[in-house]
Amino acid sequence: MDSNSGELPKQKPPVGSDEWHRLRRESHKEVERRRRETINEGINEIAKLVPGCEKNKGSILSRAVQYIQQLKDNESTNIEKWTLEKLLTDQAINELSNQVEILKAENEQLRAQLEELSPSKKKARKE
Repeated sequence: MDSNSGELPKQKPPVGSDEWHRLRRESHKEVERRRRETINEGINEIAKLVPGCEKNKGSILSRAVQYIQQLKDNESTNIEKWTLEKLLTDQAINELSNQVEILKAENEQLRAQLEELSPSKKKARKE
């Protein structure tokens, strides 16, 4: 007995019987219906994401393929562009770093020359 309803649990029909075949068909129909619903829901979600889609499933999938290819092409173009920009930026950073080092060396030379030209100021500061 089923503890909740007080009814006997349903027995499965014997394998191969008409009832068994009927239940099997119904079960298969339900599984297939859910599968189609899932596919249709997925196609409808794709249609919402892809611009310029029609209502026809074939058109939606075809447009989705075109759109994905377009996105991939755009991504490749952007990667090329960003790679070039990074290369140019790295070159500019290296040039500026070299320029900073040259200016530091020049600054050191000028400080040394300044000290050589005015030793009296240096002595006056110490006193």
